[in-house]
Amino acid sequence: MNIKPFVGICAGVAGIFLSSCNDAINQVGPSILPDEDRITVYADTFQLTASTVKLDSVFAKTAYGYLGEFYDPLYGRLKSDYLCQFYCQENFQFSRTPYEGKIDSVFLYLEYSGWTGDAYTPMEVQIYPVTKQLNKIYYANIQASDYSDMQNRLASQVVSASNGIISGIQSISTAGDTSYYHSFEIRLPVELGQKIYDETQQNPSTFRNQETFNQFFPGLYVTTGYGSGTVFHVEDTRMMIRYRYAETSSTGVDSLVSAVDGFRLTKDVIQLNRFENTDTEQLLEDHADCTYLKTPAGIFTRLVIPAREIREVIQGRMINNLPLELKYLPQEEWLYALAPPSHLLLLPEDSLRSFFENSNIENSVFSYISTPDGVSSPTASGQGYNPTTRTYSFRNIANLLSYHLATSPDEDLRMLVVPVNRICQTYSNSSSYYYDSSSTTYYTTAISPYLAPSGLKLRKDNMQIVILSSRFTNKVKE
Repeated sequence: MNIKPFVGICAGVAGIFLSSCNDAINQVGPSILPDEDRITVYADTFQLTASTVKLDSVFAKTAYGYLGEFYDPLYGRLKSDYLCQFYCQENFQFSRTPYEGKIDSVFLYLEYSGWTGDAYTPMEVQIYPVTKQLNKIYYANIQASDYSDMQNRLASQVVSASNGIISGIQSISTAGDTSYYHSFEIRLPVELGQKIYDETQQNPSTFRNQETFNQFFPGLYVTTGYGSGTVFHVEDTRMMIRYRYAETSSTGVDSLVSAVDGFRLTKDVIQLNRFENTDTEQLLEDHADCTYLKTPAGIFTRLVIPAREIREVIQGRMINNLPLELKYLPQEEWLYALAPPSHLLLLPEDSLRSFFENSNIENSVFSYISTPDGVSSPTASGQGYNPTTRTYSFRNIANLLSYHLATSPDEDLRMLVVPVNRICQTYSNSSSYYYDSSSTTYYTTAISPYLAPSGLKLRKDNMQIVILSSRFTNKVKE
């Protein structure tokens, strides 16, 4: 541990200005300090300890699905699938009357924004009926057989990411490059669509609301059979019912016109994601050079700040600034190596469960989200790390340590580093009519667990923190 005291008003004020705007510390401005008052500033270096931990289950509440199987030589095997309900508009009726009351076909439409792994690997998608009401249990260790009839396969189809049909533009980069959504359709039994249409005619009360519809049609289980090498990032899941209806033209000639009605998976209904991870035991061993994070496996890094040692050193001081940088090792060089997660969340270990269940966002007191190079707020880049320096930065976690020392002074501070997705919006700080990107602030509107396949090795040789603290001294004149 290194202690470097600096005496002087200028240095003290500089140290105070480095503290975050949320610091609950009484700060004294330089203009009101008399000559006999001094602020002593200290920079103390402490060593963190880090280890890899695995949670019993992954919180997986999301409107998106991950489908497929993938193996990484370092991070092991992942299989992912999901069970889902479908949204039903109140008092739903078909938009047209099917010709002779007959349904022509039913398809499950899956639209995906990307994939992990090999785009050319064939994979069999299998569909089973959900027979038991889904509950809002958003942890990924559920058993599909508890909710589905696994002896009654509704459909199966071999697909690959490269064979998906382009279904829309996902984004256009500043360089003009365009990325697309892709999709494929899996034919379901026509009897399913016919059953739904007949129910609208015979028992329209079934479609009175979502609850009554769920009782009639609990949902589908979407999984995979053979084929390993790809995990689809499914953005949209729909069940489409196709039929023809009779239409009379202006000339009085009758013709049959195609129509589509259906139901889709939305955030208003339940989707239960399932993840099975194997061959991960080596990640949990004590490695001298790094700790690991893997998603969606609940494998995180635990950081321990030596709060008891810090308390002995900084007694009587105010903690003004505590930046934290986590550096990671290069990704593996083999084909389809897992990429880093977009953001990391830092929070006390005992608050992880409530954070996600309560849909919290970072508050810079008890929870912090990473930013590139320690900037004051998340940026528009969409990622919370610097790929050049391979660094996730947390600008100032002084509030968390100060609270911990005040409430649990005899315990070290145990925190988890957790991969997350972050959704943000912007507002402009400028009153000008002209747009100025430098005056735009990005703020978090939602944080959810990062569920795409990812892997990260955090370096242990950089596990140090420097605490900037200060003490106010009043010297009585002779």
